[in-house]
Amino acid sequence: MFFDANGDGRPDLYVVSGGNEYSEGAPALQDRLYLNDGHGKFHKAEGYLPTEAASGSHVVAADYDGDGHVDLFVGGRVVPWSYGADPLSMLLHNDGTGHFTDVTAKLAPELQHVGMVTDAVWQDVDGDGRLDLVVVGEWMPITVFHNEGGGRLKRMTVPGLEQSEGWWNRIVTGDFNGDGRVDFVVGNLGLNGRLHATPQEPVTMYVKDFDGDGAAEQLISVYNQGASYPLAQRDALISALPFLKSRFPAYKDYAKKKITDIFTPQELSGALFKKVSTFATTLVLNNGDGSFKLVPLPNEAQLAPVYGIVAADLNHDGHTDLLLAGNFDGFKPEIGRMAASYGLLLRGDGKGHFTPVRTSESGFFVPGQSRDIARVRTAHGELFVVARNNDRPLIFRPSRGQTVASAGKHH
Repeated sequence: MFFDANGDGRPDLYVVSGGNEYSEGAPALQDRLYLNDGHGKFHKAEGYLPTEAASGSHVVAADYDGDGHVDLFVGGRVVPWSYGADPLSMLLHNDGTGHFTDVTAKLAPELQHVGMVTDAVWQDVDGDGRLDLVVVGEWMPITVFHNEGGGRLKRMTVPGLEQSEGWWNRIVTGDFNGDGRVDFVVGNLGLNGRLHATPQEPVTMYVKDFDGDGAAEQLISVYNQGASYPLAQRDALISALPFLKSRFPAYKDYAKKKITDIFTPQELSGALFKKVSTFATTLVLNNGDGSFKLVPLPNEAQLAPVYGIVAADLNHDGHTDLLLAGNFDGFKPEIGRMAASYGLLLRGDGKGHFTPVRTSESGFFVPGQSRDIARVRTAHGELFVVARNNDRPLIFRPSRGQTVASAGKHH
């Protein structure tokens, strides 16, 4: 993220370090701050950030405490080699010179291990004039931290979001129905795969070191005809946990067994438990009374996981439109690739409804695994840049008199 860390009017650069390649605590996971000298050069600012080694995902900046200095929230993505455990997230206070202090334990203790964070936004959710923090992630509900003043953030219970657990990837804000209140669009796994979830029939996960070898196992269950069964096949489960072989010597012994049939209550005791209640990429509408309503976007937006979202008036009709991109190839064969999206333009009517636009009309054609979309102002006009995993970025330029929506070109 580029932002002015030290108050000299020049954008500095904060880089989050993360991934699953290093063990927890590795020095390579230390985040970095680069200060701008005003001549196009940046130098690494040593000692400006607290020492940490968390595997992070995302940073968002705002002067949320009103002291004139830009502060940061840094989301933790994963505990390396321990998927399912909640990593460390940080609220960093800026002293005005670009030196940051971790104040999470003091000012926002509920934020320290909020979950497996993928994205966050600073936004005044309740209209009290103070910036609140909205956090999303995998196996997480859409979570709002209310700005209590004095730099304190407190987790809110928000009606309508109680059962919003998803595999959320991205969140953007906007007034999508024209009522003057802040709404959200949140990218999720989508509905075009094997995994489906509702609040009544959630996808669930137990995480524990079941065999005591020092490594945690993740046991995911999905509903089928009214009952929840483990996703893992017998061979895969026994390969990970050989002590189960004597319990299930044949496939028929394992068939139709629930997690609670496979493990004793004592074995499940102490396990982390997580769930997902929806996989739909969703419009989250602000009802204006402190509650929100989840409205799935059209089916065309549910074909694959959504990682990149831009909310903008693309055809200059006064209403906010959406650009979406995503796909994910990394699932095991029993789940299958989720790569049916080639990018999507959704045209908004300003009343909270979105209409898909054909690729032949929009020109927004994005194959591959997209991870983000950025709207960039240049000397030659506006561009939309789509970043793709292990691939070249795609750049779309609006045609004259039109938008990226109506005649985009990519390079």
